Amino acid sequence: MTTDTNPAELLAAIKDLVVQLSTPRVAPEDQLWTAEDIATYLKLAVDTTERRVVTRSDFPGPLQPCLTGTRAAKRWFAAEVITWARQNRSKLPAPRPGRKAA
Repeated sequence: MTTDTNPAELLAAIKDLVVQLSTPRVAPEDQLWTAEDIATYLKLAVDTTERRVVTRSDFPGPLQPCLTGTRAAKRWFAAEVITWARQNRSKLPAPRPGRKAA
């Protein structure tokens, strides 16, 4: 930050940092990811991830869907997804040129 930083912005940044540091940490092997999280990790579009990745027969199975709002959302263990991605990196869909990932 520079010396001309607004004090209100600085205070807000400090409050955000306190919240982040006080949030309980979940071990990576216990984290649950959504299709959006998987898309971000793989640097693919969410649509591509939902159509061409999580539907593969060799992809880790999701947990029992959790109800979020009006639809059921699938969750996967992050460690299983990461292991799968490393083992199948040559088979992953390539992002389209000029397209931003999720």
